[in-house]
Amino acid sequence: MDEQTLRVFLSLCETESTRDTAALLRVDQSTVSRTLARLEAGLGVELFRRHGRRIALNRAGVSFRGDAARVLDEIEVARRHVRQEALGARTVRLGFLQSVARWLVPRVVTELRRDDPDRRFELRQGFAQDLFGWLDDDVLDLALVTPPPLARTTGWRLLHEQVLCVAVPPGHRLAGRSGVGVDDLAGERFVAFSRTTELRGVVEGMLGAAGVEVEVAFESSEVDTIRGLVAAGMGVAVLPRPERPDAADPVYVPLEPRTTRRLGVAWPDRARTPAVARTLTG
Repeated sequence: MDEQTLRVFLSLCETESTRDTAALLRVDQSTVSRTLARLEAGLGVELFRRHGRRIALNRAGVSFRGDAARVLDEIEVARRHVRQEALGARTVRLGFLQSVARWLVPRVVTELRRDDPDRRFELRQGFAQDLFGWLDDDVLDLALVTPPPLARTTGWRLLHEQVLCVAVPPGHRLAGRSGVGVDDLAGERFVAFSRTTELRGVVEGMLGAAGVEVEVAFESSEVDTIRGLVAAGMGVAVLPRPERPDAADPVYVPLEPRTTRRLGVAWPDRARTPAVARTLTG
């Protein structure tokens, strides 16, 4: 019993005709008939009822159909795994934060393809805690993410620093300022990051250190959503200054003293494929 035999059998299940199966598989009708005969002889049981030129699955055939389909599925999975392994030396499994998807990911991918135009990427988006977990679990080779917690041994290298600003709607009392201190945010309605994001901890740490209380009006895990809500006058937020400003953006006023968000590439502390090794040293 081989792959082609199973394909002939499954086609016969659909067409109920050796002639139609022969046409679909582009083989002689006699080849289809002989293949079915060998299969039934090997199993020691008939799989179809004969009705003149038409055939129909019997009880044994119905049972065997599911098993045959699963075997072919496993063969396809095995093929896919082999192809992926063959391409592995040129494939980078890259994870990234949502907030860097529009600007840092395209830049990194473009730079990495300069020295290897055929390099492949598997991309996955997540929160910082997800990305570090996926590095540990060998789901990712690299992640574009903030620095790892001090307790981790994950490798990390700085790529970019974003200036943190207070984002306010046009016409807000702080919109015309050259800089804003954390104290100036006391009592403001806040559009905050959700608790699953690393920026939520950063902002809460700043407010807590200054003893400043704000009213959290909305929460979101998406930077673009927060930008839109602030621009619509729903509150203020602490956001990284966008790398690609938009006409519909809120007004960004730098925090004083200057505060930045560090972004870089992280990798697991284990052996890496040649493509990933070149990425880290290039």
